[in-house]
Parts: sequence; C-alpha cells; structure tokens
Amino acid sequence: MRRPFRRARAVKNPEFAFVVTYGRSGSTLVQGLLNSLPRTLMRGENGLFVVHFFRAWERARTFRRKHVQHGSANETSAFYGLREVKPAKIVALTRQLLVSQMLGDVGRDELDVIGFKEVAWHLIETGEFEGFFTFFEQVFPGVKYVLNQRDHAAVTGSGFWQQRDPEEALAEIHRVEEIQEFLRTTRPEKVVELRYEILTGEDQEASGAQLRELSEFIIGRCDDAILETLRETMKTGHGPNPFVKSRGRRQAVRKGRRRRASE
Repeated sequence: MRRPFRRARAVKNPEFAFVVTYGRSGSTLVQGLLNSLPRTLMRGENGLFVVHFFRAWERARTFRRKHVQHGSANETSAFYGLREVKPAKIVALTRQLLVSQMLGDVGRDELDVIGFKEVAWHLIETGEFEGFFTFFEQVFPGVKYVLNQRDHAAVTGSGFWQQRDPEEALAEIHRVEEIQEFLRTTRPEKVVELRYEILTGEDQEASGAQLRELSEFIIGRCDDAILETLRETMKTGHGPNPFVKSRGRRQAVRKGRRRRASE
C-alpha cells in the first residue's frame, strides 16, 4: 500500500539576540541567564570575527559600484567578472556560516532564539557603526541587543584589566559604550539594558524587574517558573572569577566586622 504523502514540517527560522558589552561586566552571567530561558541558545565569545566579513562586504560593495560599468562583461577588461561579485551573497554566506557555528550539534528545530555574547565590540571603528550594523542586521534579521554595563572602577580593577594600561582599558570600555549609545539612540525598540550592580544587588525587587524585562524582551514572556529559574541561575558562578565568590568574600568580611564589633 502506498503511504500517504506527508509534507515535511517547516522549521521556523530562529530569532537572533546578542549581548553587547565589555569584559568583566558580568557578561558571562548574562550569557547564563539567557541560556536559562526556554528554547534559547546563547554562545560565548568568538573575537567578533564577523567584523572582517563586514569589511569584506563593504569593500566588495564599494569596489563593485565604482568599477562594474567598466567593461566587466568583457574578457579583455581589467574588471572582467566583477559583476559576479554580489554583496548579497556575502551576507547570505555569512549568515549560513555563523548560524551553523552557533548551532553546533543542536538542532535548529529545538530553538527559537540563538546568538552570542561578546566583549570585543570595540574592534568596530567609530566611523563604522552605521555600516557595520546595517550589514549585521542583514545577516541577522530582527536582531535584538542586550546592553550590559558595570561600574568602570569595578571593571578595570577586575581580572585581565588589571594587567592593561588604564587609559587603553578605559578607551576600549568607552568605545563599547559609544556603540551601546548608538544602538540605544538609533534602534531603541531593539535594545534592553542591564546593570550589573542592580542585577546582583540585594534589592530583590529591582533585580527581579531586570530579570523579567530580559525574559520578556527575548522570548516575549516571564512567568513565575521562568523567574525562579533565572533566580537559581543567579546563584551559580559564571566566568573565571564568578561574582558569587566575590559576594561570598564580602559577606564573610561583613560578618567578621560585626563579630568584632560585638566583642
């Protein structure tokens, strides 16, 4: 007997979200929170190598526009074949490559949102902001940005920043914050903002409000179960020097001070 033909179920294209921040801002914690959300996969850093794809796209687009009319269909032309260089293909192939690398061995049908957190956004030059994000949003249509910030003194006094020249460190942080402001100003509907001190502070209402806002922004909802999962994730250390360890040390210091004061 012939089996009835069954149309393959179309796999919905994932949505995209990216964490825009700098090192030692709590970005790995934010990555963990996003990975706690249903059907969401947030990968770690990759050195923002996509910036080189942007520059290739920009160069190809500019060069083609300038010279494609100079006999590029003629075998004797210095620009023969240039019309076959299509910037749109660079966009499509960049999407294919990055999506496949973000997915890894995870099936696309298992996810609704994918992306990565990155701390190397300072590699985008000031004059490239508009061009880069125009390209980036063609590669990742409907993209959302999570902007995370932390007190500068706490950042530069933490981890690898301690080995860096203070002026260079602050210049990198300021560049990222310029990018955050660019996104905040030009794409307000595409951004959500987190503050490390609020997220990890003792004010549970304020912290909970940020967690709810993050979940609603990324997946469109935040029920009590999701909020509880996010709060549990907050208790787990993330990164090389997780905040829970630092908080534990601060609590121990405070307890010691109270004990000595009572003696």
